[in-house]
Amino acid sequence: MHRKAALVLCLLLALCCILPCAHTEEVPLRRERALLVGVDEFVSRPSAYPSSTNNVYAMQEMFQGAAAPLEAILLPPEPVTSSQQLTALIQAAFAEAQDGDVSYLYISTHGLYDPQSGIEPQLLLSDGVVEGSITPAQLEAAFDGICGTKVLILDACNSGAFIGKGLSFQPEELYFLGEDFKVLTSSGALEESWYWNREDSGTQEGAFYFTQALTQALSPVFDYPADQNRDSCITLQELHQHLLQGHAASTPQVYPQKDDFIIFRYDPALSAQRNRPRAPIMDVTFSGNILSRSNPELTIEFIAMRPVQVGYQIVYQREGKWQFDQAQIIYDEAERFTVFGDQAGAVSPGRKVRTLSIGDLPQDAYGYVLVQLFSLEESKLTVHAGRVLCILPETAPPQIQVNAPSVFSPEAGRELCIFVGHDAPCALSVSIVDMEGRTMHRLCHKQSTRPMQLTPSGSVFYWDGLLKSGEQLPNGTYQIRVQAYTEEQSVTVLSEPFTMNQGG
Repeated sequence: MHRKAALVLCLLLALCCILPCAHTEEVPLRRERALLVGVDEFVSRPSAYPSSTNNVYAMQEMFQGAAAPLEAILLPPEPVTSSQQLTALIQAAFAEAQDGDVSYLYISTHGLYDPQSGIEPQLLLSDGVVEGSITPAQLEAAFDGICGTKVLILDACNSGAFIGKGLSFQPEELYFLGEDFKVLTSSGALEESWYWNREDSGTQEGAFYFTQALTQALSPVFDYPADQNRDSCITLQELHQHLLQGHAASTPQVYPQKDDFIIFRYDPALSAQRNRPRAPIMDVTFSGNILSRSNPELTIEFIAMRPVQVGYQIVYQREGKWQFDQAQIIYDEAERFTVFGDQAGAVSPGRKVRTLSIGDLPQDAYGYVLVQLFSLEESKLTVHAGRVLCILPETAPPQIQVNAPSVFSPEAGRELCIFVGHDAPCALSVSIVDMEGRTMHRLCHKQSTRPMQLTPSGSVFYWDGLLKSGEQLPNGTYQIRVQAYTEEQSVTVLSEPFTMNQGG
């Protein structure tokens, strides 16, 4: 498969004058630089071409749309094939960074991690002939001497392993800890990160689902949907929460878990410009995340900005894996024959309300289903939103176990890793309680579970030790209370006590 023209060096030189955000009195001046790396051809893995290349171009366009131009956006002029080569690029790209500056590294590639086989976390670097890799320790070391904040965005299978997330335990050796690093990954440590490629469309098309969701979240074309409070500044926490809701094919992971560091600023005037490009589908909402045999219907609402083809991709999970090769495509049929004649999926402009049903299920059916809404416009396929649906069992409540370290010392940026094992999909409420049962901090309330390829199956939660007020939980002995809900039943489980030992 022919590679596209070599990636080019793009230097956008400008003084980085940052627009103030509504929730801050004054935003300090910071210079920003980005290094965008895509790997398409491999020796040991299937080709991803042109998906990683398209990812890099999408990220470049996203950064170019920031409120103030980045000082530099670097795309390597040739494929990166070794950790030494990537380290040299990082050192060159960010050599002039000072305290207060921000250095963005984006990587799209295949990732590896298999603790049972002894394969450590790594990102593959290759040109299809020569293949190398980089580990978390090597990637952290690549930033030695680079000042300011380093933002890493990793779109690869098993990428959560780079920050020790998406596992039922917390590794002893963790990287990228502390205030200097902010890390966002496309998947948990044991999950695949899916991409699509449509060679049958007549054009070389394709992208990773995660990067497409990420760039849409920070795009004026989609009206910056990740900006929850509409203050023209998108924080790491806002972006992660948006991706958890809208990106269903894997579970995005983040470090630090809840962080108000501003990842992206935009000019609201750009969003308000008349005649600017708009996405064909806007404001997609789902009625919920939970279905059951007695309540099998999902309602999807969206706004069609112009006549467009709309469809829904339904992907089932079997044996712990999403079956994308057996996905079911359903085209919107509500307005057929009224918009484009007999064209499947054609809808007219305006607000739409659609109901999908998972159909008749046997008494003991439960599991997970992935639903994605997509549009087709001039042969271009765009996934606008996805949702993991949790199909609850109706017989017995799930078997629950709770595991956490016996001592938690939130020093040097470490977080408490809480594993909640459950043998079936359910909704979870997780809280930190004192020994009298009083709630000290609530991590989530009736949050539906999603598959993370864990063995045993379960969900993982991370906590930095801070209360809602921002104060540290006082030293002492506490427990984790988990309440698991199915459609008609619930069960409550307490963990073994753990000791909060800040400064000890």
